[in-house]
Amino acid sequence: MPLVDWVLHPTEVWAAFWYFMRNAPPDEKTVKLQVSSDMKRCYDFLEMTSRSFAAVIQELNPRLRDGICLFYLILRGLDTIGKDMRGMT
Repeated sequence: MPLVDWVLHPTEVWAAFWYFMRNAPPDEKTVKLQVSSDMKRCYDFLEMTSRSFAAVIQELNPRLRDGICLFYLILRGLDTIGKDMRGMT
């Protein structure tokens, strides 16, 4: 079935090809980021938490990237605490 989807949407294949040719894997991107050691630790936590979302965040404009990374990690932490608290009642 994926082959049929590719035939019907050739621009997606082309976009995926250029994405993979141009971009490094997420774990290599963290090494290349020009950020402080504290932010590198945040990006390491982000990759452990959600690899797919880490790849999206690392593609953002550098002015937005760090704030969104922190915001996502904080919300994931709060969500985990909230789920744990619901299980106690």
